[in-house]
Amino acid sequence: MSRPTTDRPRIEDYATIEAHADGVPIYAFGFTYVYGVSPDLVPGAAMQEGNARQATKVQPKKSWEIRHNLCGSTPAREPKTMWNDDQPLLPIHLIDGDPETAWSSRGGCAPDRQPEWIRIDLAAESTVASVALVCSQHGPGARSTFGDGLKAGKALPRELTIRLSRDAREWETVFECKDFSGPDVGATVIEFAPRRAKQVWIIGNNLPRVQAWGHAFSIGEVEVRDPSGVNLALASRGAGVTVSSTFYGYGMDRFTQDMLWPIQYDLGFTWTRVGYDMGVYLWSYVERERGKLEIDRRADEAITEAHDNGMNVILCLDKGNWLYHDPPRKVDWQQARVREMMETYFDHQGWPSESDEVMAGWLRYVDYMVRHFRGRVTYFEICNEWQGIGLENYVRIARETIPVIRAADPDARVMLGSTGGFDRAAILGCLRAGLAPELDAVGWHPFYQARPGDFDCAKYRAAVEEFREECAALGFRGQFAATEWTWAAPYPGAADWCSEMQKAKYAAQLMTAHCGMDVVSLYNETFQTGRIDWDCTLLRNAFSVDPISAAQPQPIYYVLRTISTALDDFRAAPVSVEFAGSRDVVSFTFRRGEGEVLVAAWLPGATVDGIREERADILLPEVEARRAWAVDVMNGTEQELDVGRGDRGALLAGMLIKDYPVFIRLAT
Repeated sequence: MSRPTTDRPRIEDYATIEAHADGVPIYAFGFTYVYGVSPDLVPGAAMQEGNARQATKVQPKKSWEIRHNLCGSTPAREPKTMWNDDQPLLPIHLIDGDPETAWSSRGGCAPDRQPEWIRIDLAAESTVASVALVCSQHGPGARSTFGDGLKAGKALPRELTIRLSRDAREWETVFECKDFSGPDVGATVIEFAPRRAKQVWIIGNNLPRVQAWGHAFSIGEVEVRDPSGVNLALASRGAGVTVSSTFYGYGMDRFTQDMLWPIQYDLGFTWTRVGYDMGVYLWSYVERERGKLEIDRRADEAITEAHDNGMNVILCLDKGNWLYHDPPRKVDWQQARVREMMETYFDHQGWPSESDEVMAGWLRYVDYMVRHFRGRVTYFEICNEWQGIGLENYVRIARETIPVIRAADPDARVMLGSTGGFDRAAILGCLRAGLAPELDAVGWHPFYQARPGDFDCAKYRAAVEEFREECAALGFRGQFAATEWTWAAPYPGAADWCSEMQKAKYAAQLMTAHCGMDVVSLYNETFQTGRIDWDCTLLRNAFSVDPISAAQPQPIYYVLRTISTALDDFRAAPVSVEFAGSRDVVSFTFRRGEGEVLVAAWLPGATVDGIREERADILLPEVEARRAWAVDVMNGTEQELDVGRGDRGALLAGMLIKDYPVFIRLAT
């Protein structure tokens, strides 16, 4: 992980400039290429009728340049060292001689999204007579509930082609089947007339669903047999293997994590949430050997770096440890990391309330984490999405955890575990149980892929305001946070899912609404290359490749980056504003110091890929404005507006309100 080379950080400390477009640098975060300003996503969009002033590009601010905003995201886990990079599905398992280890391609959104292939290179040209695709008997994840598709190591394609070559240039097809099948345990042997070969290319298509990661090709072993049945495709015989792609897990791989962690700074986000579900700050990763607690070195550095670069860190202290099962599981974690699924989101390890022994272990972990990270973490969150264990069990966990946090760091701030969904009843139940005075923040996960047009910001705003009053009545005086929310735009996707442009517009609305309600707002996830069938990411997942499937920015990336800059040091504040000429407008207001007002406004309802707009005259009865500017968050531009004087205050005539937030900044 890079560290700033000067007293003041620069984005060039984390990304190289690899190209220029229209004179603007294009930065490379590893293999992800980010344009230095916003692209023109909706060319031709006008902000005010008759306004001929030149619009200029907004220069995005980095996280260390932002004085205050409530914008952030949840990165897809964290940078980590190699020994904490759990990878049970690497291609080397195809030639290790053990069918109980396995490989899987990366999952896809559809059976025929792209072919997935395996290439075996023999050490020397040999006579081959058959190829066997060996499915695992049990395979990785045999004891887990990692989704409802086929188990890893047991997923053969419905279409299969096998080609041989002696020189890796001329290929001969020796087998082709459009309705291929075989047993889900053991070998499916494809025989052909013996011939000389150096390379074997196995191509699959029409792929089945594999566990939770989509349509994939996953088997335990490939055997390339000579006429006597001897397997030549073994690492121990000098064979090599390459594949089209690899599924590295929902927690991804350490190389991608390391490359993409710094894009949070480029986005101008000042909030990040880590530690939940599959992160290396989990109890199960911190205590890999019973009684020995240790933070991964790279993950430790990541928290320091984020804090030093102006970010507020929410560290979720999350539950479960296989060592405390009865009997203990994964006791040899160096073996487990390559032979078993370590995905704690799906392979649950138990809650602290299950026994006194588990609770004691949990509290030792909490004490260790708080002492270790004191001064670098804004909120310590107690578990994630806890409703499944019931209110009584969770309240017990919280009551025993909070004193340990306070003892480890009297200045620590404590956050109630975020609920799955906007579960007001669950949160209020905790507050009624007496936790309200002990908490500094509460959080929830409001939206996961709300259907286009179903996101009703007005209803959600009213619900949050009512909830805030209920919390205050119970004695809670802390911060509110929407710690996970997302829209998805996979290609191909379901008919009722978003396009990338719609996704950007809905996300812009919700990020703005949360900030306008003084709610910390975290998009889920900053980047995610492990799950492409459910596109919870700011980056575009295109074709899968190996070893690293590089992801590129979607429109949402640039839109949220512009919003982060536009909201710098603006805080939610009541400002009277009226819209004349438009039927419905959603608006939120902010102030920066004594001299600036910001109005964010948009049209409710379903968004479109192009421009949907209505004309409105905007009156601010209590504002005497000298000048005003409009920020178009879809194009990342700012334009000075024509400001008039109405009967009761500043008048902005002929404003064109869009189906995405338009930010109007007024100097008073």
